[in-house]
Amino acid sequence: MSTPARLAAAPTLARRWIVDGRVQGVGFRPFVYRLAHQWALRGTVQNAGGSVIVHAEGPAGGLAGFGLDLVRRAPPLARPQLRSIVDTAPLGAADFRILDSDAGAASRIHVPPDQFLCDDCLAELRDPAARRFRYPFVNCTQCGPRYTLIRALPYDRPNTTMAGFPLCADCAREYHDPLDRRFHAQPLACPVCGPQLRWRRDGKGVDGNDGALAACLEALRDGAIVAVRGVGGYHLVCDAAREDVVARLRARKRRPAKPLALMVPWRGADGLDAARALAQLEPLQE
Repeated sequence: MSTPARLAAAPTLARRWIVDGRVQGVGFRPFVYRLAHQWALRGTVQNAGGSVIVHAEGPAGGLAGFGLDLVRRAPPLARPQLRSIVDTAPLGAADFRILDSDAGAASRIHVPPDQFLCDDCLAELRDPAARRFRYPFVNCTQCGPRYTLIRALPYDRPNTTMAGFPLCADCAREYHDPLDRRFHAQPLACPVCGPQLRWRRDGKGVDGNDGALAACLEALRDGAIVAVRGVGGYHLVCDAAREDVVARLRARKRRPAKPLALMVPWRGADGLDAARALAQLEPLQE
């Protein structure tokens, strides 16, 4: 890669990319922002009807390198597809900016699916010094709910079920920082400003994440069937090691033989050691 100083001395050209595919809700715009700064480019990036439109200005070498990295270095959850690349006239941009989404653009939306916690968020969840230690709704642009909290498109926070949870100062700082992995993470939350767990049974309740979770675990150990309400509906949960409880769940659901999902602890280098203790996993199943 040429150095930014050498690139800055070359003539200024401009290029426009339109990128389709899964590019919303996966941290693609902040990725483009950081990439543009690495290549010493100026311009804009914007969501428009499910596509991402990038206008970049700078020397030819920087534009070429940026264009290659736009796909090959994309975030893990992104599935970018280049729709067009067009040379255009420079607009004299002074820096590189992320523009607000264009809600009026024709829709080519690829709604992002919900994702399991990424390694960074898992580390925070387990770190007593972290703000989100043991916070059950931890997420970032690379993980967490997407599809199940979207009310309308484009995929921006006001169009999700998180609209009713105003961000605290710390979360707002993360949300508006293009260099933070939580930049425009729409489900962003923390114990101060985000949703909390509640437990209800026989007319009695426990509010608060730790207390509600402890009450739920105690009920499961006692053989109860628990309805866990999440952003996308309900999960019915019981102790899978107790045949009498599983039989009761099957009777209530009228599912005498249907396979049920089994939750196991995340153990080992790839997290599957507990599953391997229960079943022989084929490569595709892993």
